[in-house]
Amino acid sequence: MKYAVIGTGKTGQTILDLLPQSDIVAVCNSRNPVTREKVKEADVGVVFVPGKAMGDLFPTLLNLELPLVIGTTGFAWPADLDRQLKEMEVAWMLGQSFSLGLNVMRYYAERVKKSLLALNPQTRIGITEKHHVHKLDAPSGTSIYIAHALGVPKEEIASIREGDVKGTHSVSFDWPYDRVSLTHEAVDRRSFGEGALVACENMPRMKPGLHTFEKLADELIENSLKG
Repeated sequence: MKYAVIGTGKTGQTILDLLPQSDIVAVCNSRNPVTREKVKEADVGVVFVPGKAMGDLFPTLLNLELPLVIGTTGFAWPADLDRQLKEMEVAWMLGQSFSLGLNVMRYYAERVKKSLLALNPQTRIGITEKHHVHKLDAPSGTSIYIAHALGVPKEEIASIREGDVKGTHSVSFDWPYDRVSLTHEAVDRRSFGEGALVACENMPRMKPGLHTFEKLADELIENSLKG
């Protein structure tokens, strides 16, 4: 598989470090803007750019007509994006977090919630996310996704910005005398890079339209449980 890497920030650089040089056909960023010509030999594009940059880049990405795996958060995607992609016969996959470990935590948090609420309807759910000081969006897109999955208002998410924290997400379930907690901590950005490459490997079987890494992760987790 041949890759076009669009965005060379921390995660984009991590993906470049993980890929064999021979598999990379284009590396694009603000100094070397992406064009259709530059990515014509790519089978898939991997896009990690800030939400603000996506506003200018979005029309160009559509024009590429290339399967894309996109890790941008803090951007309002068009409501009709799925329809546009189907008409173009191209697949995109968006992810709030490409860490497989984080998605395992989210997967089980949804099931822990169901069990604990069945035992005690007064179960209180808390979500905390912590990231590096350079992360502009707060709360993080991942924590908002988790909150939505658990029925927690995003206004109740606790956000912390300090140091060079790669990303820590915690979910707590509180009873009067008990607490159940699930936490995922990214200790290396390769966690996100490897997850993004798993998404890329699965793109050839994706039908035209809009997909999410979270749904793919659920499928992979459930398949692993089947043995």
